[in-house]
Amino acid sequence: MIDASISALRTLRPEFDGGIFWFRDDLHQPYPISPMGMTTIHVHHAWGYHVASEQTQLPPSKGAHVKIHQGRVYLGFALIEDQEEVARRAAKFGKLVEYCKDHWKEYYGDYISEVIANLSSLAAVDADELTIPALLDYLQKSEQINRRNWEIHFILMYPADAIYLDFEAFCKKYGWEEKNFVGMLKGFDSMPAHTDEALWNLAKMADALGLRDAILHTPAESLFKELKITPQTFQWRRQFDEFLEVHGNRISAAHLYVIFPTWKEDPAPVVDTLKSYFPRIDAGWDLLRARDAVARQRELAVAAFEKQLLPDDRPAFQRLLAAAQEIYAYQEDHGFYIDQGSTAALHHTLMVCGRKLQSLGLLERDDDVFFLTYTELVEILADLSRNERVAVYHHQALIPPLVTERQQNRVAASQADAPLTVGSVPQTMSDPIAIKVFGIIDEVLHPKGEKEIAERLEGFPGSPGTVEGPARVVLSFESFPSLQSGEILICPYTSTAWTPLFLKIAGVVTDTGGMLTHAAIAAREYGIPAVVGTWKATNSIRNGDIVKVDGTAGVVEIIRRSA
Repeated sequence: MIDASISALRTLRPEFDGGIFWFRDDLHQPYPISPMGMTTIHVHHAWGYHVASEQTQLPPSKGAHVKIHQGRVYLGFALIEDQEEVARRAAKFGKLVEYCKDHWKEYYGDYISEVIANLSSLAAVDADELTIPALLDYLQKSEQINRRNWEIHFILMYPADAIYLDFEAFCKKYGWEEKNFVGMLKGFDSMPAHTDEALWNLAKMADALGLRDAILHTPAESLFKELKITPQTFQWRRQFDEFLEVHGNRISAAHLYVIFPTWKEDPAPVVDTLKSYFPRIDAGWDLLRARDAVARQRELAVAAFEKQLLPDDRPAFQRLLAAAQEIYAYQEDHGFYIDQGSTAALHHTLMVCGRKLQSLGLLERDDDVFFLTYTELVEILADLSRNERVAVYHHQALIPPLVTERQQNRVAASQADAPLTVGSVPQTMSDPIAIKVFGIIDEVLHPKGEKEIAERLEGFPGSPGTVEGPARVVLSFESFPSLQSGEILICPYTSTAWTPLFLKIAGVVTDTGGMLTHAAIAAREYGIPAVVGTWKATNSIRNGDIVKVDGTAGVVEIIRRSA
């Protein structure tokens, strides 16, 4: 009932869908999905998979399916069984990969320029001033742009991941495992890195201007109302507003959840992050020095590998290294524009629609719009365009009870025990994307139990190094302020919205993800140990437990339980 109410078309029906392997996508959607999110972002997510697979001729599959089960989002992995078809596709895909190895900047640049142009066309319009017919057109344009941007996402991702896998195969010939060779790829510029640098500079600026105490002792939600107006506060506030203009399109929670507010709407997460940076400033830590150290480690790793190279392999290595470094930086960079930028743009459009329906008495709150589906919202705006007075009367009997029911359904879904896997679970996982990004390995396919409490956990060695310290379990963005400087972050996953936390933590452990997941990449960029894809961390570790994180071996041990 809950699933069909959100999307009857995309409800997972085990009795009919059992021939496909379905996996609960906690990496991108760890919360129950909203009706609007399922009928926009996740429609586009699956569509993007399939369009990109066809365009690039990805060999092993035609892209994942996306459906809803017990209020949660599931990915359906269906591999191509016809080996002749796989061979034909591999030949075409291989040509694209070889082109991208030498021309990634042009390939990526052309597509990301299209994304930026799409988003700029939306941002140029003051949607709150539109008439209802014009708003309907704007909504449909926003939906189509989001769909196109997700096509581009996977058109970029498939060859990028193939280049990474080729680099991995080359390095393994010389005995370098993934946890070692990723050291040759880290330490390059990206838009998320620029966001973190801007945040760090805001904290240092506030400290230099004498605003630390006011920021620390004023609730984030009322800071700008209560700050005394002085030349110093004006200067800092202007810098803060400029930061939000460029970097404020982050969704506060997971980046595919269109229901949650952005930093522009609610900058409280930014202020709370700034508060937590002051102890790092006092400790003498500096972001740029830390970045320089990561870059030096990269060059040392490259030099160490080159010493082992046979002369005939040197040209191939130099070519692969340059390509792998470019696409490794892309893994984070594209998220700024597509994952978070596109989601934020669609969120903004939907909030405008919500405010319009609220002003007409059809919604109690503007964000209740996310409990409608996209097709329902289009129908409502079309009716309002046809005859506003009649449409308001017509929909007053339809919308409020539906929204209330779906809000109750979402609460019920949050308490449901949605299984990790559904359908035809393979004996072994051969899809490299499923392994590298989602961390779906054989132990996950046939688990001993993700709910088990363990004193020792194993996962992927996401970022090398060892650290011991107090754990802080953070299950969602609402708990970001609780994370203190020097603690070890224990969480289900991380996304670009979580990146600022990496400036203050000593280590990170996640339930989900593989070596190309955000938590692993971000940890390597900041030189902190990480173990990802443990599947039991948030169920086994409690706040204050003293834990040892060995990011080199991929092991987490609970040294001492907190009282």
